[in-house]
Amino acid sequence: MGFRSLSPHVWPIYAPWMASSLAMSTLLVAIPIWLLSGGYGYVVTSIVAGAGAAGAAGGALLAGYLVDRLGPARVATGSLILMVAASTTMALVAHVMVLGLGHLAFGMGSIGVMLSRHTDLTRRVPIYLRGRAMSMMGGSMRLSVMVGTATGGVLVETVGGRWTFAAAGLAAAIGLPAVIPTARRPEREVAPTGSGGPGLAVVVRRHHRQLVRVGVFGALAMATREGRMVLLPLVGVSLDLRPSAIGVLVAAGYAADLLLFPVSGYVMDRLGRLSAMVPAYGLLAVGLLLLASADTTTGVLVAGLVMGVGNGLSSGSLFTLQSDVSPAEGTASFLSVATVATDSGRMLGPLLVGLVAASAGLAWAAVALAAVMALGVLWLVLVVGETSDPPTRD
Repeated sequence: MGFRSLSPHVWPIYAPWMASSLAMSTLLVAIPIWLLSGGYGYVVTSIVAGAGAAGAAGGALLAGYLVDRLGPARVATGSLILMVAASTTMALVAHVMVLGLGHLAFGMGSIGVMLSRHTDLTRRVPIYLRGRAMSMMGGSMRLSVMVGTATGGVLVETVGGRWTFAAAGLAAAIGLPAVIPTARRPEREVAPTGSGGPGLAVVVRRHHRQLVRVGVFGALAMATREGRMVLLPLVGVSLDLRPSAIGVLVAAGYAADLLLFPVSGYVMDRLGRLSAMVPAYGLLAVGLLLLASADTTTGVLVAGLVMGVGNGLSSGSLFTLQSDVSPAEGTASFLSVATVATDSGRMLGPLLVGLVAASAGLAWAAVALAAVMALGVLWLVLVVGETSDPPTRD
């Protein structure tokens, strides 16, 4: 059995996930362009643009709780409707305050879709196929983000901000037909809905060891991933490269990243999680060290490609780890806490780059990120260990 056996899940699970990612990435590009062109400053623009991430972080625990209580399909349906309603309001009003609140709600909807689909896939797919299933989640997200960011920029330039906000809602609405049938017939869910089950606090207390193991590694890995996306363009600017050249460098890394997600899933399932993840994250650290010593366009390109290969080979790995150690009851609550812990790295990585670069230079910022990733690999090997066997419940 391989990727073909995942075909029954393409429409009900991957399609809503991609619709949500496409919509979110469209807004991420459209909002700052529209606000800056309207005369708003960097501070206001940054706050509004960051509201989506804040909504995702703030809504994760609630989304996990609701998935365990109402079922994945109902939460996915409600989350997509919230995204459509938020984007429609943003398109109709387009006031800066409304944009900020709308983007906040949009982020809450996106995390609801992600956790509902992650939980559904965790329960439906056996552990021997989980690596490939989760790598497809990672790969489909990368594809939708690439399309969404490109589409957002083009739409703002051609039809304006309001229509682009509406288009983001339309993208989210594409996922609704995939989840509404199951939401209307709860007996199709993978677990009974409206039943009891452990609450969030109980899940954390029972499974705190697993949460710490995967949460710490996830935070370190995500800090490195997000930090490199900030660092790579900064290095290009320091070398006086043209914006178009910097864009090509970043896109080359994304291309390598996107093409390798099937390899990640295959290796995780056939050879074990560590066999895939240690080399992948090790390459990410090596690429950062190469970036620290790069002083030409070719050097930056090579470093970017090495990091892209490493990141591509790790596609879906964090989803897989979280699923492997998640409990049978309270699955979504567990995944929501693990997601919050992992996403803390999204803030820490860019912050680390900024602080180290300001005090010691970009090269040392790259070294610092490489050290963070090296620490993460050690934690993965020594603390997390192999998770492809059925996990032990605390």
